Amino acid sequence: MGVVGHLLGGLRRAIGRILLWFLIFGLIGAAIVEGVSLFEGRGGPTTVTHIVAAAIGIVLGYAAGLTVLMVEVIRFLIAAVKEAEKTVEGEMGNLGGIVGEVGKAIEKRL
Repeated sequence: MGVVGHLLGGLRRAIGRILLWFLIFGLIGAAIVEGVSLFEGRGGPTTVTHIVAAAIGIVLGYAAGLTVLMVEVIRFLIAAVKEAEKTVEGEMGNLGGIVGEVGKAIEKRL
């Protein structure tokens, strides 16, 4: 797989995970606020309760999304460093062969 394909695959996976965890934690946060309002409030949830539940859901979802984003960035950097290491090791092996050939050519000329 090429570099661009690798980047696009990682980006697709990262966006999917960010949206998934945003929705999960957003719904959990909103459900908790609505549940507390239902059990503790007199007369059930009001419009203000729904607005607060939505705000808390968005904030919790945003925090979860940012956390997942940071994990994905770190995971991508680790993978990129490993791939660069393999590339450099392969090129260094070729470089050693090239240096050996140059040394042999110099010895022949002397």
